[in-house]
Amino acid sequence: MYRLRSLLLAFLLIVVALPLAADDDDSRFEAKYGKNFPYSGGRVTINHGFGDLVVRTHQGSDVQVRATIRSSDEEMGKAIRIVADAGPSGVTVTTNYPTIRKRFGRLSFSVDMTVTVPANAPVTAKNSFGNIDARGLQASSVIDNRQGSIALHDVRGSHTLSNQFGSIEATNARGDLTIANQNGSITVRNVDGAITVANRFGSVSVADVERTATIANANGSIEAMDVRGALKATNAFGNIKASTIGGPADITTSNARVELSNVTGPASVRNSFGSVVVNTVAGTLTVNGDNSKVDVTDIGGNVAINTGFGAVTLQNVRGAARVENSNGNVRVSDLSGGLVAITRFGSVHAERIRGAADVENSNGSVTLKEIGSGAKVNTNFGSVFIDGVGGGVTVENANGAISVTGIRGNGCHPISLRTNFSSIKLSLPDAAAYNVNARTSFGRIHTDLPITTSGMTENTLAGTIGRGGCKLDLSNANGNITIEKE
Repeated sequence: MYRLRSLLLAFLLIVVALPLAADDDDSRFEAKYGKNFPYSGGRVTINHGFGDLVVRTHQGSDVQVRATIRSSDEEMGKAIRIVADAGPSGVTVTTNYPTIRKRFGRLSFSVDMTVTVPANAPVTAKNSFGNIDARGLQASSVIDNRQGSIALHDVRGSHTLSNQFGSIEATNARGDLTIANQNGSITVRNVDGAITVANRFGSVSVADVERTATIANANGSIEAMDVRGALKATNAFGNIKASTIGGPADITTSNARVELSNVTGPASVRNSFGSVVVNTVAGTLTVNGDNSKVDVTDIGGNVAINTGFGAVTLQNVRGAARVENSNGNVRVSDLSGGLVAITRFGSVHAERIRGAADVENSNGSVTLKEIGSGAKVNTNFGSVFIDGVGGGVTVENANGAISVTGIRGNGCHPISLRTNFSSIKLSLPDAAAYNVNARTSFGRIHTDLPITTSGMTENTLAGTIGRGGCKLDLSNANGNITIEKE
């Protein structure tokens, strides 16, 4: 039963508002309506309002209309009409309401309708101020509602649903769905086709979709689970959570959190003023954030991360990685390829990198451990610590200490370390072979390894370690230089 106050009638039907009365019973008048109409093809069109609408199917060849008319005023109830027209183009069913002329007292009315159509008949159903429940449709449909919910279950074919100020629920659909809503939630389950969903001021929850899912929302959350095709989700002021995606994933939101996991294809994430968490992507990953913390784990391809004002954590990547951050720490571990890290006002910590590491920093420390190939660091106002490198090392520092240990591997690994206003410490193995050129100002040079000198003063040292041949260049302005034995 659906009740309608006179104030709402005044807005919708442009009549004079009726003063409230004590009687609130809209079932004083009740009448039943039932009629069948022949169906010879075409579309079944239903125009309804002020009551619930139920649509069902059967194996017959007619359209069956059943309704219950209720009203708090007998004259009003008797004036309500259900009009139907059947012809070659289909069947049209319309609920007509008279103009309200009563000026005093409370008035309410409703029409609850059930329309049963042939299973293969396409349907257009419109309603307002009432719910729509449609089940078993085997052909395409267009369902539009206002101020009430929509439920669509157990259907075939393509279907288009639209609503305002009410929820939409669609389950068990074998075909494509197009859904649009405002000010209400959307729930989709078990679709053997593609879905396109748009919403505002309401949540979207999608699960078990056989093909692609395209979702756009604003001011409401998005949840997408078990999408076996590509996923594209766009949002603003609402979180996005997506998991088990069978194709590429393209995620965009702002002022909210992103959680993405178990993606079979590549993934792309864009966010601002919200964190990003990505776990298990089989392909490449691109993350662009603004004022976003980024946490990434288990990526099968290359990774590119660009963010600001948020820490970045990246681990277990079976490719190369490029990380750019403006104002946050960067931590990378277990990388199969090379690393390029660029940051300002934050530290960089990287370990177990099989390829080369190239780090640019402005105002933070740099720590590199177990680097499979060469290491290159350029920083200001931060210390540099390198332990375990399988290639050459180049460090350009302005105002921080440099410490390098664990040079390993055969062959020549050139070393160039430069800083100001701090110390340089370098540890070399017994079998090291270098041509040494060390110099400092306002500091001393000390070596634990024997050096065959070609020139030496308190502030300079030139010569060879071992048989020589590989370049070792150490330069300082206002600090000591120490060469230690590994």
